[in-house]
Amino acid sequence: MKDTFLIGELAKLFNISTDTLRHYDKIDLLKPNCDVVNKYRLYSVRNFFKLSRILFFKNLDISLQDIKKYMNNKNTNNLMTLLKNKEEKIDVKINKLVNLKNKINTKLELLGNIKHELNIVKIKRLPQRIGVVLDIKDSKNEYELKESVKKNEKYLKLSSWLIEGQVYTSLSRENMTSGNFNKFKYFIEILSTENIIELDLITIPENEFACVVFLGPYKDIENHYTVLIEWIEENGYEILGDSIEKNIVDYDFSDSENEYVSEIQIPIRKLL
Repeated sequence: MKDTFLIGELAKLFNISTDTLRHYDKIDLLKPNCDVVNKYRLYSVRNFFKLSRILFFKNLDISLQDIKKYMNNKNTNNLMTLLKNKEEKIDVKINKLVNLKNKINTKLELLGNIKHELNIVKIKRLPQRIGVVLDIKDSKNEYELKESVKKNEKYLKLSSWLIEGQVYTSLSRENMTSGNFNKFKYFIEILSTENIIELDLITIPENEFACVVFLGPYKDIENHYTVLIEWIEENGYEILGDSIEKNIVDYDFSDSENEYVSEIQIPIRKLL
């Protein structure tokens, strides 16, 4: 036993648990010899070096399955393939983290600029948006809303609701012009349309929108619609289509109605 390590000795040397070594034994990744008398696991010097390689790969976050596959067929080409495959996976993770950081920065920038945007009418040229409308007859009917969401569940994982925490509602041009500001519908923007049959989707084309950001309870939205529509008429524009209401901070982001932030976007065209 002088030229072998007991399981506790080896675990201590590599700062790992004996359970880890037992698991490696169980999956045939690192097999010790067994003392037939006292059933001790005995690890050779060769085991010592092999474990160091296993832990090297493990610290690179390479799966035990891939490590075992490589250990059963070791050569330089397979080593390069193993490392390159891991490098590609790391690049994917890096891109994901960069995207996450960009989303956080976008949200922080949006929240940070709110005080400079409040109650100021601006004309913005907004890009095309593709999505699906949850056009429910009664916006307070939760069963109807649930059924509409279930019907369109295939879009949710690709939507601004999930990816950006962004909820959109919409008011038809007819309701806006008739002063009916309570018959809204939900608009689910789809941020990726790959592998989606677009026959189910609607397109809000790129266009100029009259926009205003307001702070406070959603029940006050009628006042802001009235101001925005008056501005559109007074400045020689006409309403082209349905509005989009961008709910930047709502009841799921703040418990206080006084902190709710929304932006009304109405597509417009200059009258000749």
